[in-house]
Amino acid sequence: MKKLISMVSAFALTAAMFLPQSLTASAAGTMDTLPYTLRFVPERNFVSAEEVANGDVVITASVYITGSTANTFGAATVKFDSDSRHVYFQNMVTGDNGSRLDEEKTYESSQGSFTTDLVPYCFGSLQGKNNRYSSGSPTFTTREFACDPIFGSTLYSTGDGSVKFSASYYEGIDKDGDGILERDEEKGKVSNTFVCPVTQNADGSGTYSFEYIDQKSFLTLQMSATIPRYDATLPEGSLIPDSCNSVLWLAGTSQLSSGASFFGDTSDEFPLFQVDIVIEQGTPCGIYNIDFNDVVDPTTGVPCQLTSATQKNYPLEKLGTSIAVGVESASVTSAEQDEAVFYTSYDVHDIRATDFSDSILADVTYSEIDETTGAQKTEANVDITRLVDCYGVTPKQLFDSQAQNGYYSSPNAPLYFNGKVLTWKDTGNSVTQNIMIGKKGDLNYDGNVDASDAYEALLYYAKCSVGAGAKLYNGTSTDPHMEDLTFFLADIDTCSKIGATDSCTVNGDDAYHILMYYATESVGGSIAWDKFIK
Repeated sequence: MKKLISMVSAFALTAAMFLPQSLTASAAGTMDTLPYTLRFVPERNFVSAEEVANGDVVITASVYITGSTANTFGAATVKFDSDSRHVYFQNMVTGDNGSRLDEEKTYESSQGSFTTDLVPYCFGSLQGKNNRYSSGSPTFTTREFACDPIFGSTLYSTGDGSVKFSASYYEGIDKDGDGILERDEEKGKVSNTFVCPVTQNADGSGTYSFEYIDQKSFLTLQMSATIPRYDATLPEGSLIPDSCNSVLWLAGTSQLSSGASFFGDTSDEFPLFQVDIVIEQGTPCGIYNIDFNDVVDPTTGVPCQLTSATQKNYPLEKLGTSIAVGVESASVTSAEQDEAVFYTSYDVHDIRATDFSDSILADVTYSEIDETTGAQKTEANVDITRLVDCYGVTPKQLFDSQAQNGYYSSPNAPLYFNGKVLTWKDTGNSVTQNIMIGKKGDLNYDGNVDASDAYEALLYYAKCSVGAGAKLYNGTSTDPHMEDLTFFLADIDTCSKIGATDSCTVNGDDAYHILMYYATESVGGSIAWDKFIK
């Protein structure tokens, strides 16, 4: 043990000579960071024509935040919509007390096993010797149930085609006889129950109106509002469902000053929330998209965003999803793919085309019969990118089962569409992707992350600093992407997948992080690479 500590100390001293100022800035708490990603992940993406013919199809989806675990957070705003009235949302499940379960359940996590009747979410935590789960007392505001637009009161069904809500307000009084109304302080607030008949619209929505007293002018005004999907048959006293397509999360009161941290070794070990996607009965065959909003939400006044406890915005990318209804087959007409895509050996997310492709277009054939032609319905050049995967396999599974010489490489890994190999329309050949996987920090591919890897990173940085020709990969493979894979495995803090750039380098910071990882592992500790990412 003394020999190990001596070696680590000596290497750390050497590395410190090469450490750039960026490490000092990072330790001082700079908020600069790689972009986080909002991901909409349904349990499945394909629905048969028979299913939607027999009734509504409900698919549970989770919304994850993916990115560095090194930062803390004060708020998250999420807003999403489908591109069709046939696809909508219900049953929001969040991590606050409103989503408590009827009984306790046991969960496994990177932080240990725990039991709770709360629904674990990405900003929860384990506390104390008994690993007691804590939600952190968050505030979740959703649009699961409708409220009136003036008082913000919850709407209830009357059972006979109307809605009702209760509100308290001041009436006006003309004290000076000049026609200008003021608040009637002597009378105090008046409580009232508003009952509003609902007009059913052709698109399934409902419209209701009511008169109210404006609390500034105290004049009587009229307000009309719309319920997204109105069901006049709801029993009396039932809550009226709203669009169920937005969530505002705020860190708990005790965390507001410093913010909340992610729960687990990765940011998306648990979702931020869950919601059901409903594909209504009779939905026509087609591909339906669900996307996060880029524009400012008029209800909340903000777009989708992720902020620190000091209200600084983190860069945020948004990745929606697609639901295919009644799809029989797809033949690719064009694709924009990266030459190679790089993963780490601990990545447990399914490999999907959205990881490496901006666009995969295909001619799609549906189960539905075209009434004009009498043949199966077809659609040309449909974007199917978000429906393409590698048959549900993860990088960890591929690395654990097929890695050779310390890495996994498949220059022509086949891509899949609804469980079938995806092919090109013109040739019939398989659509493929070059997939490469290595162990983070293992620069010499010997299966270990240790001081020798930190030395390789430091030596590379030193050569680059003096203008000497430098490369990270020194093995025997002739694969032209091995240097980029090695750079990706060495670049701990900015995780570049395209080699050195103006903002991504392998330097003393990376050597230091590899060394700290090695030192922690050597004494029986555990540390996640995400803790080092800026």
